[in-house]
Amino acid sequence: MDPNSQPVFAIQKCDPAPFYLFDEIDANLDAQYRTAVATMIHKLSESAQFITTTFRAEMLAQADKFYGVYFDKSKVSSIATIEKEEAYQFIENSAAVGQL
Repeated sequence: MDPNSQPVFAIQKCDPAPFYLFDEIDANLDAQYRTAVATMIHKLSESAQFITTTFRAEMLAQADKFYGVYFDKSKVSSIATIEKEEAYQFIENSAAVGQL
């Protein structure tokens, strides 16, 4: 586990909240640590809700639900529930066009 991410989870254990919102918490981690963070979040999700944004496949492997954010021509966003395969496809497409 990345030593820099441990304080976040230590605080969660000491002073739990009902939900957590993590925005690309895994962005600067290598695959091994992304997997460890995803596993830890999945385990901790038994007692709290975790909402994470990611462009990495390792986080998707442990997720229970997936959402896509879409923009229409007027640049207004909307959110829809998507299947796991669609989430993986989005990540693959993002990597292919160099957005990661």
